Amino acid sequence: MRLAALRQYLRDRQHSMTQKELDEVLDMIALIQYPMDQWVTISEYCKRFNIPNTQTITNWIQRGIVPKENVLTIPEYNNIRLIKAVPYHNSQPS
Repeated sequence: MRLAALRQYLRDRQHSMTQKELDEVLDMIALIQYPMDQWVTISEYCKRFNIPNTQTITNWIQRGIVPKENVLTIPEYNNIRLIKAVPYHNSQPS
């Protein structure tokens, strides 16, 4: 379903939707905006790019090696952080 279709669906059904239906639509919108093949958890990022521990990535985020626009916090999912799945550092951390 495209984003425009989801918006129209919400407009048409806004007064008759249950909270569960609304949550499902919001989840679909989030997946359209942030495709899961491009945005991963910090743990998954470590696996994909062979980083030994998640603290390395957290440090990169704090130091600005990972740009702010490439980090998402999803409050609806217990404030989980997603990171854009692209390489940020040329060498392995020591």
